[in-house]
Amino acid sequence: MIIFSVIICAILLFVSMISIDKAVLRNVLSIIFALGLVVSMIFMIENDKRHFGMHKVETVKTSKLVSAAASKQINLLLYQAVGTSGKEKVYIYKSKTSQKKATTTNPDPSKTQNKVKKIAENAKLVTRTFRWEYKNDFYKFWFGISGNGHKLIRHYNTFKINDNWAVLSTQQAKKLQKLAKSEDQATVQKQAKAYVEAQVKEKLTAALTKNPTMSTQEQQSLTAKASAQAQKDFKKQALQELIKKAKE
Repeated sequence: MIIFSVIICAILLFVSMISIDKAVLRNVLSIIFALGLVVSMIFMIENDKRHFGMHKVETVKTSKLVSAAASKQINLLLYQAVGTSGKEKVYIYKSKTSQKKATTTNPDPSKTQNKVKKIAENAKLVTRTFRWEYKNDFYKFWFGISGNGHKLIRHYNTFKINDNWAVLSTQQAKKLQKLAKSEDQATVQKQAKAYVEAQVKEKLTAALTKNPTMSTQEQQSLTAKASAQAQKDFKKQALQELIKKAKE
C-alpha cells in the first residue's frame, strides 16, 4: 500500500501544480501532497533498510539425526569445506533412515551458522531460525507488498552427537572406507581374539580374588559378559584407530 501512496501523492502533486489556478489553494495542496510523498518515501525506505514496522521472530526445530553414510560400524556426520580459507563448512546429514538423498546446510555463512556439540543422549539436530515478521496487520497492510515479511535473518544449526558418531570431511570418509577394505581380516581377528582373552582373564582373576568361592556358573556368566564387552571395546578402539588414520 505504501507504494500506491507514493504514486498517488506524486500524481496529485503534479495535477495540483498544473491544474489549479488559485495560487493559495495550489500552494496548500502542493505542500500537502509533497509532504505525503516525502513521508511515504521515508517510511518505504525505513521498512526496506531498517525493517520499520517489523520484529524478529525465532522458531526452534528439533530433528532426528541419521548417519549421512551407509556404515554399520559408526554414524557419520559429513562436511565439506567451502570458500577460499576453508574455514566455513557445509554439513551433510539425514533426518530419516528412509531418506535417499542427504541434506546439506546453507553454504552462505552470513545466513547460517553451524556447530557440533557432544551429548550423552540420542543424536539430533536443533535449528534455531530468525526471520523478520510484521508487528501486526496494520504494518502488513502498509508494507506487505514489499515482500519483506518472513524474510530470513539467519539459521543456527547445532548438531548434537554422542560417542557413536564421528565428524569427517567427505574426503576423510572416502579414505576411511578404503582403509577398512584394505585391512587384513585374519590379522584383525587374531588381534581381537588376543584382546578378548586378555580382558576376560583380567576380569575373571579380579573377581576370583575378591570372591574365591565363586561358583562355576557365576564364572561362566562373568566370562560371557566380559567377552561380549571386550569384543565391543575392541571394535570401537579399532574403528577409532582407522578414523585417526583417515584424518591424517
